[in-house]
Amino acid sequence: MNKKKVVLFSLVGVALLGSLGLYWLEPTTTTMVVEVVEKDSDGEGHTLTVYKVMWNEGVFTLHVKNPSVWNLVQQDEQYSVTYVSYRFSEKNNLKTIGVFGDDNAQ
Repeated sequence: MNKKKVVLFSLVGVALLGSLGLYWLEPTTTTMVVEVVEKDSDGEGHTLTVYKVMWNEGVFTLHVKNPSVWNLVQQDEQYSVTYVSYRFSEKNNLKTIGVFGDDNAQ
């Protein structure tokens, strides 16, 4: 093979691997209504075990980075949450949370 073909195949290979890498590293953002089943704090992190209200599915865990937010969340209450997850990790990071059904808007 001549040099031009080797360089061309190398560039195509790098581009293909790069696009696949971006696909696997891109986060997925999900918004849904959940009910808080359990709150847990182990000193290093804060988690909420929640139940998917609208789809009647099982429970899963949300990791909360801000301890102030975790303190305000109450067990057995429904919230509208947005969380971020990655394809290579099972960890769901809470992005936003709000009280579901709160009609304070005027």
